[in-house]
Amino acid sequence: KPALCAGCGGKISDRYYLLAVDKQWHLRCLKCCECKLALESELTCFAKDGSIYCKEDYYRRFSVQRCARCHLGISASEMVMRARESVYHLSCFTCTTCNKTLTTGDHFGMKDNLVYCRAHFESLLQEYPPQLS
Repeated sequence: KPALCAGCGGKISDRYYLLAVDKQWHLRCLKCCECKLALESELTCFAKDGSIYCKEDYYRRFSVQRCARCHLGISASEMVMRARESVYHLSCFTCTTCNKTLTTGDHFGMKDNLVYCRAHFESLLQEYPPQLS
């Protein structure tokens, strides 16, 4: 007896099908419920309360924390960088001016919630010295 697709309800008679969330899907039917991205070629998909999501939409909707740079969600298992009250993906913790990746132990500065490497922060301070009030 052919299996039924969890997406369209139709019979799966194709040679290949996808198995996601313990259900079978036509390749064309496994899509993100938010953005409709076809997920047959994606490496991951996420499920919550019976709905299927792409990685970006899942993190956007259900992540507790968001990266201060890219604003996408940060999962509990990800390594992060913290600066003041902000949290960043490791790949997003970069100098605003030169995009140099900053790692633990690197000197950096922050102005208006933007991160700068030491050299660019020092030149920023020379251009715009702190105002004493």
